[in-house]
Amino acid sequence: MDAFRKIRRRDQKGFALVYIALMIVVLVGFVSLAVDLGYIYVAKGQLQNAADAAALAGASMNLSDSLTVRAKAKQFAAINKAAGDPVVITDSDITIGHWDAATSSFTTSSPINAVKVVARRTEAGASAAEQGKVQTFFGKVFSLLPSGGEGWAEMSAAASAIAARPPRPTIPVALCQTACSKTIPPELKFFFKEAGPGGTPPPPELTLGWTDFSFSSQATDLGPQSDIAKYIHGELHPPDVCNQAIYTNNGVGEAVQELMQEFNANKNSDGYWEVIVPILSDGVNKDGVSVPACPPGDQPIPYPLSSFAIAWISDVVKGASPGVTFSKLECLPCNDPRLVGGTPTLVK
Repeated sequence: MDAFRKIRRRDQKGFALVYIALMIVVLVGFVSLAVDLGYIYVAKGQLQNAADAAALAGASMNLSDSLTVRAKAKQFAAINKAAGDPVVITDSDITIGHWDAATSSFTTSSPINAVKVVARRTEAGASAAEQGKVQTFFGKVFSLLPSGGEGWAEMSAAASAIAARPPRPTIPVALCQTACSKTIPPELKFFFKEAGPGGTPPPPELTLGWTDFSFSSQATDLGPQSDIAKYIHGELHPPDVCNQAIYTNNGVGEAVQELMQEFNANKNSDGYWEVIVPILSDGVNKDGVSVPACPPGDQPIPYPLSSFAIAWISDVVKGASPGVTFSKLECLPCNDPRLVGGTPTLVK
């Protein structure tokens, strides 16, 4: 009887080895699946980088020239790699259209201000150059099993991005709506309120104001390290303020010197610098009373912005009567397609 019990114990030890072998197979399977899925997620992230770069590059071009937009998007997509291969996008992966910030939607309608790019590896049985699916490491083994099924050897990955150039001002200098009714002679000078010609305040409709495009408070810092200066030099990019209410400030400070430097650096061979400036309409104070927007910044309330102006700056003067001279001032609704912003940004 004792001998029989010893035999049974030896047999049970053998079963444990079988269980361990089976568990190793299962664990290897889970680890293999985790490796392959992780690799697919990495590839998708790489495709996202390519889509972002391609959308931004395409949107930086002349959006009315679809050939140039698509060529530039393809060029920047190919700089990136996904799963070890250059990313390839086709014309059908690039859509030029309109991004509506209010509804966060992209359509192919006008005005054109955005580019959508899809970077993908989705074609079954194709090469990477033909946007073929991503080859897995261990999935190939599972696909050989009798019940492994098809599709393990390669998996799909895709990403999309939208870059837009919504109408935005290019410098933080604001004018009031009345300025749009002025007939611009060969040159018309606008002043900052603190120091008009002869030491007297300039006419309200010819007064300039600064803005940092804030919806909550006036900009009080006009120094060389201020947000105003950063907007002037393009170190900060204005937000989408179309149909928003923003604060202004009609002080002088050192911002005039910063504006002069940027004008001298950007004026063309004809002697002017083309910019887009915000145009302010009358505001309403806390008591519900209408407050004229002219001169901008005269009251500490936000003014609604419903239009921009394409302006040609032909001179910037500091000193006793600091101001800006315009040789063109064309006011347009803030959603006018001619006001497409100069700097593309990723919106989705």
